[in-house]
Amino acid sequence: MESEERYFERIKQYKLIAKHDVGQNFLIDPKTARAIVDLAELDEKDKVLEIGCGAGSLSYFIAASPATSFLLDIDEALIVKLRHDFESQKRVTPMIGNILRHDLSPYTKIIGNLPYYITSAIIEKILLQSNAKKAVLMIQKEAFARLVSPCGGKNYGPLSILMSYRASTKKSFIVSRSNFVPAPHVDSFVFCLDFDSKSDVVTARRLYDVVSALFLHRRKTIGNNLGYYLGNSSKAKDVLTASGISSGLRPEDVSVGQYLYLVHQLY
Repeated sequence: MESEERYFERIKQYKLIAKHDVGQNFLIDPKTARAIVDLAELDEKDKVLEIGCGAGSLSYFIAASPATSFLLDIDEALIVKLRHDFESQKRVTPMIGNILRHDLSPYTKIIGNLPYYITSAIIEKILLQSNAKKAVLMIQKEAFARLVSPCGGKNYGPLSILMSYRASTKKSFIVSRSNFVPAPHVDSFVFCLDFDSKSDVVTARRLYDVVSALFLHRRKTIGNNLGYYLGNSSKAKDVLTASGISSGLRPEDVSVGQYLYLVHQLY
């Protein structure tokens, strides 16, 4: 492959053609790119998906790993670039595609610098559809705080509950906006999701369906919201009693464990 220095010098030239409507900001610091890929601990048994590979900042180090890799981006011109960059790498497959319509089930690891405008939708898809062991993601720094909001917090809600059920979250490091071209308006944050082998996508989907309905009206009690969801206030009261949850609590005051018990009662 091309030298690291030359490869990243070429990425800097893509500043002028970045498409703001699909959130293109290209990472130009090779040390940061290497550190992100290293967190995934790729080996020869891994089938790794890179989400939003862009001009190839993370792809360069993924391609150098022993894993079989699939590099996904919606921008055809960038995929043509990466096919040229890695044409001699038989384990590397650049692909044109939309992550929100892509099947995640085959992959053991997921890596991505997620577009800011669809961060939540991508993470939701990963948590509901992926069978991966680990995901290493870079997102807007402020968005991470919302994702890990604890029970009772103002940002505690369906996505933070789902994430808590499916994986343990490990904070990693901040990436300054100055490490990208064009520079975004905010800094980014890299974190790891280590998926819990005891969690499963069926329970995850049921959990997300229930809590999404119960959080539609955050200021109402969970008893009222569950009654509306079930279409039966009497049944809602019985299920909450069996789950050990007070019907007078608001949705943000119910823990992940309690929600899981509620889901088991419902299903």
